[in-house]
Amino acid sequence: MRLAPQPNEHLDRSAPVSFSFEGRGIDAFAGDTFGSALYADGRRVFSRSFKYHRPRGLLCCSGRCPNCLMTVDGVPNVRVCTEPVRAGADVRGQNVLGSLDRDFLAVVDRLGGPFTPVGFYYRTMIRPRRLWPVYEKFLRNVAGLGRVDGDGGRSRRYDTEHVRTDVL
Repeated sequence: MRLAPQPNEHLDRSAPVSFSFEGRGIDAFAGDTFGSALYADGRRVFSRSFKYHRPRGLLCCSGRCPNCLMTVDGVPNVRVCTEPVRAGADVRGQNVLGSLDRDFLAVVDRLGGPFTPVGFYYRTMIRPRRLWPVYEKFLRNVAGLGRVDGDGGRSRRYDTEHVRTDVL
């Protein structure tokens, strides 16, 4: 659902752009962000909270909150509320098991409320100690952000490079 054209709007309604969201085609306009295009398409859940997997929608629309983090073309943690639409882009939700609308990990919120207080994993998953690496890997996958490509190359993006030590 789109608003009627407004004076001085940033959209170019004569230049349609399409991309895919979780395998489904989405129509947008040049000047849209991925977030505004998804919202216009009816999407209200953009991410899930880290611990309890509660639904999160657009909040600030200025890139200063974690509510709109998604994976765009394989790059995790992109703030879709400020990322301009690109034709053919592949956008996916992250930190979910299933889909953003039906996240199976939301059972933690529904069933675990009193059993999962702040820091519960540090108290309940410390014994036996030899299993902590298994618990830790599971918890990081469940409560983390997007997945990082371990095989991807690094690109150095620094304004300056200090070749000598300042303080030792």
